[in-house]
Amino acid sequence: MGCGAQEDSRVAATTTTPTGADWRPVSGLPFEEPVQLHSRRGVLRVELTAQKGMTEVSGAPVVAQPFNGRLVGPTLHVKPGETIEATIKNATDEATNIHWHGLHVRPTGISDNVFRTFRPGQTVQSIVRLPRDHAPGTYWYHVHLHGYTEGQVMGGLSGLLVVEGLKKLLPRPLRKITERQFAIRNLQTSGDAVVTDREDINPEGPSAQLINALQNPRLSLRSGETQLWRLGNIGSDLFYDVALDGHRMTVIAEDGSPVWRTRSATHLVMAPGKRFDVLVQGGRPGRYTFRTKRYNEGSWMKRADLAQVTVTGPAAPRAAYAALPKRIDTPNEPIGRRTVSRRRSFTFSFGTGRDFTALINGVQFRDGVNNVVPFVGTVEEWTLINKSDEDHPFHIHVNDFQVMSVNGKPYRANGLQDVVVIPRNGGRVVIRNPFDDFTGHYVFHCHILGHEDAGMMQTVDVIRRGERPTPPPSHMGGAGHRH
Repeated sequence: MGCGAQEDSRVAATTTTPTGADWRPVSGLPFEEPVQLHSRRGVLRVELTAQKGMTEVSGAPVVAQPFNGRLVGPTLHVKPGETIEATIKNATDEATNIHWHGLHVRPTGISDNVFRTFRPGQTVQSIVRLPRDHAPGTYWYHVHLHGYTEGQVMGGLSGLLVVEGLKKLLPRPLRKITERQFAIRNLQTSGDAVVTDREDINPEGPSAQLINALQNPRLSLRSGETQLWRLGNIGSDLFYDVALDGHRMTVIAEDGSPVWRTRSATHLVMAPGKRFDVLVQGGRPGRYTFRTKRYNEGSWMKRADLAQVTVTGPAAPRAAYAALPKRIDTPNEPIGRRTVSRRRSFTFSFGTGRDFTALINGVQFRDGVNNVVPFVGTVEEWTLINKSDEDHPFHIHVNDFQVMSVNGKPYRANGLQDVVVIPRNGGRVVIRNPFDDFTGHYVFHCHILGHEDAGMMQTVDVIRRGERPTPPPSHMGGAGHRH
């Protein structure tokens, strides 16, 4: 267990005894990061137990259904070329599975295979081998069983994953800077329990906005100090538009992919599943708020304070600030330069029936159906069209893509990504999608998990030329659908 952090990988003590009181989080606690688990001798061995029970979230008890008894799962650290050996125990009363979000790894067998089903009481393994040239950056892991994903992620079945090596790409003076992890998510509760029933989750309803399971925690940095902040939206449905008052953030990686050109931003929109690695430099001494601004993705996401940041003095002179890089020496090559073998269009919309349904090209996700059959080693150009009144964050497994245009305007991509927002009310995004290295079945979908569960997902079967496609396995493994 834990590969060098065994005492930290134990399941936190849990009990299902209700308190009989509403969950009342304590605001302003000191900033803490999730449990950290590191690889040893090329292997990260980790045990993840999904179990319902009482846990402490921001200083107050609440009934949740997380990994290892903590609302945010342990952060997993691995290097390119290493292997994750995860033992996953399903101690809940629902089927589940696991997805290694953003990793460029094999999607079949017991690797990043979201067509597997882990039944209640089962203990299973997921073994994931990273290529030696895997991009360093911030990734995450979460459950992915169709029809159950939204509620299980709300209950706590997600966590961050760091592929090490990003700081080695920075100028030498920045390679040993302090780094912090921000696992951002919301929490909806009813009484003393997290709401995990899909029918009861309301993305527009009241909820607590948390970083590392803390409400508005306190952290600090020195004036003139540069820190690396790893930002990840590991929640189920909400968008965040994050900003640190009086400061700029320099993006050095997006969705785990180091950028070709850095960019300086006053705020960053983070759809569900989105990650940014940013450099932050402490400004004038004082107190500042790291917040999410009010954001309209079809329904208004409310503003909220996420953390209180104290910049300590004395004030650093301008000459004391480290020079921030304009470019990153990344191995990622632009996909836009490669030959396009095929063009396809996908329209995202909602159904019109009494029950809520979410569709791609007019159909819900269907077991046993291949929607797209590309050839391995090719690049396709996909046009993503949004005919609904809500933004949809598009995500595809296994391979990153390059955005070419948004609403008809050329897009100057700074790097590759695995999540892109398709604007509502007729928005169009054109991407170049590579199908490199791996054959087999995987999926693409809207990463608002309520939409994914309602059917906004399709299956890809990547094959070699001359091969015939094969039907994908049942995504539910007989567990049954909720919609």
